Amino acid sequence: MFDIDGVILWLQQNPEWIAWGLFISAFIESFAIIGIFIPGVVLLALIAGMAASADMHIASVLIIVYSASCLADVSSFLIGIKLYKKIDSIWPFKNNPGWLKKGREFFKTYGILGVFVGRFIGPVRPVMPITAGSMGMKFKHFLGVDLFSGLIWAPLYSLPGYFAGKIVFKNTDSIYLLLGLSVILILVVLIFKKIFHNRT
Repeated sequence: MFDIDGVILWLQQNPEWIAWGLFISAFIESFAIIGIFIPGVVLLALIAGMAASADMHIASVLIIVYSASCLADVSSFLIGIKLYKKIDSIWPFKNNPGWLKKGREFFKTYGILGVFVGRFIGPVRPVMPITAGSMGMKFKHFLGVDLFSGLIWAPLYSLPGYFAGKIVFKNTDSIYLLLGLSVILILVVLIFKKIFHNRT
């Protein structure tokens, strides 16, 4: 039988693995292109729950998630600046022109506010930074909005999993329920993304 208590004990003794898991999942969720295909938000919630079970301080969780997401956004923005002339001709945007189209329409309609709001809208979030960069938004403006919105994004996307982990991981049987729900949530996210992509 799977020894969840042993896993939790190991995580408590090796918190750096949880820290890396939080960083990578938050980065994946926010980074251009990767965030379109991989539901990092589910991984983030699950690993945040593990962080709680290993008694990682909530401030550490928030700092890691915040830093990773902002780093991913800034990296995506800089890629947008670098590739602005040929971004439409590279994969995966070449095969899915609707992704950039929606991001551009959102940016043209709402401007700086769109960069802020877009961070919290699933279909737009992964492409908004790279779109803003490719459309010539000033870096200082993007950075200011991104750093501020990250203060909301980080707790919004990590704390539910963290507090759930405080409850779920205390009960060995509940880990299987959590894993099952996570799998179902991943499938739902993938289905909705597929539907969204087919309509673009």
